[in-house]
Amino acid sequence: MKIPLHNDHKPFITALLDEAVEAIEMHTPQAEHIERAFTVALQQQNREAEADWKRTITFLALFVFLYAALGASLTLDLSPAGASHKSIEYALEAVPVLIAFSGFFISVLYLFIVRAGSRQRRNWQKTILILEKYTLGNLFKLTHQQGAGTSNYSLSSIMLALSLFICLTWLIIYNYLTFTTSGVFGSVISLFISTMVYVILDIQLLKPWQAVAETEPSGAEDEKKADK
Repeated sequence: MKIPLHNDHKPFITALLDEAVEAIEMHTPQAEHIERAFTVALQQQNREAEADWKRTITFLALFVFLYAALGASLTLDLSPAGASHKSIEYALEAVPVLIAFSGFFISVLYLFIVRAGSRQRRNWQKTILILEKYTLGNLFKLTHQQGAGTSNYSLSSIMLALSLFICLTWLIIYNYLTFTTSGVFGSVISLFISTMVYVILDIQLLKPWQAVAETEPSGAEDEKKADK
């Protein structure tokens, strides 16, 4: 039995098998290779899903701790009465602001982690949908299409919305505390700092992926270099 390759799947299957094929015939080396790749893809997707949940629980526990620390710093008496030096007074007043900035910084990192995890899940789902067509058929595709309707929400979108909400919450808290301690000028500076933190982290965290994509040689280039 031969399964012809879909035009959209040809580049992926060709790169996977390292040879151009027009159809996949059952019980051939190509079919066995695709079946092994399908098994590995399922295992990797499960491992990444488990790792995502562990990271999510860790970050949520950290945010709960930061919320509790911020609440304690705002409700406990941290008045600098009897402080021997002016710097101690400034340090005590800055404690809530520092906690809020820490929460904002960590929430930005969490937002990027959720976005990266969502992208990875989409990539693995696409890979599995392609590989299963030439192994099991369309089992996963048909399963995902069952019951599709108004309640067919995306888990990745929900996690992304949650991370964005946490990030915006810490941003508002940080700017509000800066405004109450330093006035409008301090609030403007804190907003500028928040924007620069997001932009710098976004640029820096994207660099490694761009470098790998741009500098990693393809299989064909490796073969040419070996022949030379």
